[in-house]
Amino acid sequence: MAQAALGRARDGGGPALIEALTYRHGGHSRADPGKYRPDTEVREWMARDPLPAYRAVLAGRGVDPAALDAIDGNAREAVDQATEEAKAGPPPRLELAGTNVWADGGNAWRN
Repeated sequence: MAQAALGRARDGGGPALIEALTYRHGGHSRADPGKYRPDTEVREWMARDPLPAYRAVLAGRGVDPAALDAIDGNAREAVDQATEEAKAGPPPRLELAGTNVWADGGNAWRN
Protein backbone atom coordinates (compact mmCIF):
# COMPACT_ATOMS: atom_id res chain seq x y z
CA MET A 1 0.00 0.00 0.00
CA ALA A 2 2.77 2.46 0.86
CA GLN A 3 4.62 1.69 -2.37
CA ALA A 4 1.47 2.31 -4.40
CA ALA A 5 0.89 5.63 -2.62
CA LEU A 6 4.52 6.61 -3.15
CA GLY A 7 4.34 5.76 -6.84
CA ARG A 8 1.11 7.70 -7.24
CA ALA A 9 2.64 10.75 -5.51
CA ARG A 10 5.78 10.60 -7.64
CA ASP A 11 3.62 10.41 -10.74
CA GLY A 12 1.81 13.60 -9.71
CA GLY A 13 -1.26 11.89 -8.27
CA GLY A 14 -1.13 13.86 -5.05
CA PRO A 15 -0.76 12.98 -1.40
CA ALA A 16 -2.13 9.94 0.42
CA LEU A 17 -2.88 9.16 4.02
CA ILE A 18 -1.17 6.06 5.37
CA GLU A 19 -2.27 4.88 8.80
CA ALA A 20 0.54 3.26 10.77
CA LEU A 21 -0.59 1.39 13.86
CA THR A 22 2.06 1.65 16.53
CA TYR A 23 2.52 0.51 20.10
CA ARG A 24 4.62 1.94 22.91
CA HIS A 25 6.45 -1.06 24.38
CA GLY A 26 7.35 0.58 27.66
CA GLY A 27 5.95 3.19 29.97
CA HIS A 28 5.64 6.88 29.24
CA SER A 29 9.04 7.65 30.76
CA ARG A 30 11.91 6.02 32.64
CA ALA A 31 9.92 6.51 35.83
CA ASP A 32 6.91 4.66 34.41
CA PRO A 33 7.31 0.87 34.38
CA GLY A 34 4.18 0.54 32.23
CA LYS A 35 2.72 -2.28 34.34
CA TYR A 36 -0.86 -1.20 33.61
CA ARG A 37 -1.02 -3.32 30.44
CA PRO A 38 -1.32 -7.10 30.43
CA ASP A 39 1.95 -8.93 29.75
CA THR A 40 0.26 -10.91 26.99
CA GLU A 41 -0.67 -7.69 25.18
CA VAL A 42 2.89 -6.39 25.35
CA ARG A 43 4.30 -9.73 24.16
CA GLU A 44 1.87 -9.82 21.21
CA TRP A 45 2.92 -6.34 20.09
CA MET A 46 6.62 -7.08 20.64
CA ALA A 47 6.24 -10.09 18.31
CA ARG A 48 5.00 -7.63 15.65
CA ASP A 49 7.93 -5.22 16.09
CA PRO A 50 9.03 -4.39 12.53
CA LEU A 51 12.74 -3.98 13.32
CA PRO A 52 13.51 -7.55 14.39
CA ALA A 53 10.98 -8.84 11.84
CA TYR A 54 12.75 -7.09 8.97
CA ARG A 55 16.14 -8.15 10.30
CA ALA A 56 14.87 -11.75 10.09
CA VAL A 57 13.69 -11.15 6.50
CA LEU A 58 17.11 -9.78 5.53
CA ALA A 59 18.93 -12.64 7.23
CA GLY A 60 16.60 -15.08 5.47
CA ARG A 61 17.58 -13.49 2.17
CA GLY A 62 21.24 -14.11 2.88
CA VAL A 63 22.38 -10.79 4.34
CA ASP A 64 25.36 -11.44 6.59
CA PRO A 65 24.40 -11.08 10.29
CA ALA A 66 27.68 -9.25 10.88
CA ALA A 67 26.63 -6.63 8.32
CA LEU A 68 23.29 -6.23 10.11
CA ASP A 69 25.11 -5.90 13.43
CA ALA A 70 27.32 -3.20 11.91
CA ILE A 71 24.25 -1.30 10.68
CA ASP A 72 22.70 -1.52 14.14
CA GLY A 73 25.94 -0.37 15.74
CA ASN A 74 26.32 2.57 13.36
CA ALA A 75 22.74 3.66 14.03
CA ARG A 76 23.23 3.48 17.79
CA GLU A 77 26.47 5.43 17.55
CA ALA A 78 24.80 8.13 15.44
CA VAL A 79 21.95 8.47 17.95
CA ASP A 80 24.38 8.55 20.88
CA GLN A 81 26.51 11.20 19.15
CA ALA A 82 23.47 13.35 18.33
CA THR A 83 22.26 13.01 21.90
CA GLU A 84 25.60 14.15 23.32
CA GLU A 85 25.77 17.06 20.86
CA ALA A 86 22.28 18.16 21.84
CA LYS A 87 23.07 17.92 25.55
CA ALA A 88 26.30 19.88 25.11
CA GLY A 89 24.74 22.56 22.92
CA PRO A 90 23.09 25.75 24.08
CA PRO A 91 19.40 25.61 24.97
CA PRO A 92 17.13 26.63 22.10
CA ARG A 93 15.84 30.18 22.02
CA LEU A 94 12.36 30.47 23.49
CA GLU A 95 10.98 32.18 20.39
CA LEU A 96 11.66 28.98 18.41
CA ALA A 97 9.20 26.94 20.51
CA GLY A 98 6.26 27.74 18.24
CA THR A 99 8.01 27.40 14.88
CA ASN A 100 7.41 24.50 12.51
CA VAL A 101 4.55 23.27 14.69
CA TRP A 102 1.74 24.21 12.31
CA ALA A 103 1.62 23.93 8.53
CA ASP A 104 1.95 27.70 8.15
CA GLY A 105 5.14 27.72 10.23
CA GLY A 106 3.89 29.65 13.22
CA ASN A 107 1.22 30.11 15.79
CA ALA A 108 0.90 33.93 15.81
CA TRP A 109 -2.60 33.93 14.30
CA ARG A 110 -3.84 31.59 17.04
CA ASN A 111 -3.03 34.00 19.88
